[in-house]
Amino acid sequence: MKKQNRIEQRPLHRYMAALNRIQPYRTTRALWLAACSAIILSVIMILGAISPETHRLQPTFHVEYVIVCNLILFALLYLFNFRMLRGNMRGLKLFGTGLLGSLVITLAASFIFHLLEDALYGQAFNPETISIIINTSSAFIAYLISQLLYNVTEHQRTLVEKEHLQAENIRIHHETLEQQISPHYLFNTLNTLDGLIGIDDNRAHSYLRQLAATLRYTLQQNRDVTLANELQFTRSYIYLMQTRFGDALQININIPDNTLNRRVPAISLQLLIENAIKHNVITQRHPLKITVKTTQDNLLQVSNPLRPKTDAETSNGIGLDNLAMRYKLLFNKEITIIHADNTFTVQMPLI
Repeated sequence: MKKQNRIEQRPLHRYMAALNRIQPYRTTRALWLAACSAIILSVIMILGAISPETHRLQPTFHVEYVIVCNLILFALLYLFNFRMLRGNMRGLKLFGTGLLGSLVITLAASFIFHLLEDALYGQAFNPETISIIINTSSAFIAYLISQLLYNVTEHQRTLVEKEHLQAENIRIHHETLEQQISPHYLFNTLNTLDGLIGIDDNRAHSYLRQLAATLRYTLQQNRDVTLANELQFTRSYIYLMQTRFGDALQININIPDNTLNRRVPAISLQLLIENAIKHNVITQRHPLKITVKTTQDNLLQVSNPLRPKTDAETSNGIGLDNLAMRYKLLFNKEITIIHADNTFTVQMPLI
């Protein structure tokens, strides 16, 4: 069992390891880029300070001061931009904040550098306006390089997530199919079907059609489906379970028609109902009542009273953690799990 669990977790471990490798916004990376940019700009400024008559540097040009100032400026710019890129801002807000912040840093640094050069050497090589123009160009360079790095990073992250999602989707459907055709599941469903044959043949035919519908749905490779399709599949699964448990299983579904076109991960609603059936006592004396409804916040809510089995079935890897990960990968959303008043509730966003 421990070996099997390790095997099941490998795709997630590989995914997390791949994401960890895509971490460009480190301080060391910012300082390395700052050093490279400062050297390039300093070389350009040195070449520009060479007098065409004497072919020597102008006496008011101070190489060491220029290099230090460029290094400090680029370090501030890259550290600021990297901090912005690590945050939660995206789109125009990120663009505006990053660009405006870079310009403010540049103007402040240019003014300070000009004053220091004048105080240290008595005369600044460049007038303040020229210094600001040069440093403003540096701000745009640092900003553009940071944005380029951001775009490349997001592209790599998207490819990694897409690859993992495809592998995870195949694994989920494979595990779900194994769950459906496991000996224990087949024993229960076929035993129920055997009890219907010869006694209620019409109901036996209906039961067999619903069983075929559930198996056919699990063979599909859809990552997300409309709520209408998921609900249709779930009703087939509910038919099988209610045929098996009778009035001991009561499921109340209250979903308005205007939400049926919203999307959810495939085999998500059925999974929550399956978990409730698997882990709670179901008897005629203590029927299991499951409620499925939508909330005003566009959440699909599944709740049931908690009456845990003393010999609850072990999970085969198809559970809430799996569902939460699929929501994160597909929609960048979170599911909510609530334990309150002996009631277990799961809320899923409707996309």
